Amino acid sequence: MSETKLAEKQQRNNRRQQSERTRKKLLEVSLRLFVHKGYAGTTVRDIATETGVSPGLMFHYFPSKQAILEEHVRIVESGVESVVNLLASGEKPLETVARIAEMILTSFSDVSSRYLFLLASQILSLESIPAEVRQKVSASKSIQASVPLIMLGQQRGEIRQGDPMALAVAFWGALQGIAEVLVWNPEAPIPEAECLVRILAA
Repeated sequence: MSETKLAEKQQRNNRRQQSERTRKKLLEVSLRLFVHKGYAGTTVRDIATETGVSPGLMFHYFPSKQAILEEHVRIVESGVESVVNLLASGEKPLETVARIAEMILTSFSDVSSRYLFLLASQILSLESIPAEVRQKVSASKSIQASVPLIMLGQQRGEIRQGDPMALAVAFWGALQGIAEVLVWNPEAPIPEAECLVRILAA
């Protein structure tokens, strides 16, 4: 390969890497702004300015603010599906709960995971979120999928007695609260998974 072609290939690689970095930065900035300012309170200009690009260039990556939100939703839904698959894996109930708690709490070491956890809740609760986006989020799927596992754990004496749905709400609500505290207080320590397991343990 000639030097000219090598140089052209290197330039293409550099452009592709720069493009990937810009796209990633747009997602990081928009996620933070959506959580702190709300979807309606965040403008395209806000996202572009904080990312350090022009609004026109931003539209090269995402055709609209809603398209950025939908990309975040896609990531959220991928995580929900992973959790639902774990819940249905047929392992011992309390071990499964511990695995899920460990997985999610470990993910909270990445700031974006904390924000995504909160964004999922906002999408379902804020009227400013477009209806077609809200319909794509199934945040309650994790809670609902937890109920059969909790019931099995109760039958085996691993999980405390009580309304299985209420116990599922307590578990997932605790995770939601931890994510919120970590967003507003980034220096706070991430709790051990055992703290969450104790919510359900018999």
